[in-house]
Amino acid sequence: MPYWSQNNYPVTDLSSKDLMCRTSDMTWSSANACPVAAGSQMSVIWNRIKKGTSNIIAASHTGPCIVYMAKAESKGEGNAWFKIFEEGYDSSSKEWCTDKLIANDGKLDITIPGDIKAGSYYLRTEIIALHAARHEGKCQFYPNCAQLEVTGGGSAVPDGVALPGYYKSDDPGILYARSSDNSGYVIPGPPVYEGGAESSSSSS
Repeated sequence: MPYWSQNNYPVTDLSSKDLMCRTSDMTWSSANACPVAAGSQMSVIWNRIKKGTSNIIAASHTGPCIVYMAKAESKGEGNAWFKIFEEGYDSSSKEWCTDKLIANDGKLDITIPGDIKAGSYYLRTEIIALHAARHEGKCQFYPNCAQLEVTGGGSAVPDGVALPGYYKSDDPGILYARSSDNSGYVIPGPPVYEGGAESSSSSS
């Protein structure tokens, strides 16, 4: 999951189940799971299938990068998704997360919360492209999911939100007109989960 043919198109319908992972197959497979220790840093890489000006995402498709996790047993249904990372607009460099992603060959480093319970999780990565977001319903979402087997950790079970369900078409970070100064941009979704650090190591 997801199938390669589903990797490259945007989701614009916020009620669509495609907003979860852009695949109808949420089957868990230990053979496909990446082992990672709670509290460790790991890297995710975005890469387009089709060739273009950027093999990551079109340079015009600027916007934030967001990462969520959900327990695999939930299959992503209900209030399952808790946010572990977000990056929007950097007013000091005047760059969006997508600009930095392109410059870094699609690589993004994230840290798995150190206090979450060990077990099987989905990792949901998302780019939100804002080039047409000044028109309601035209914001483009590029979610994809991977499977993780988290070891170590603690006993925390973070509160989550529903995807689809939580995002609304008129949220300030979804209905948004880019300008020369985007320092007031508000990243969609709940706050990033700020847990304790009960274990620490590195992973790739």
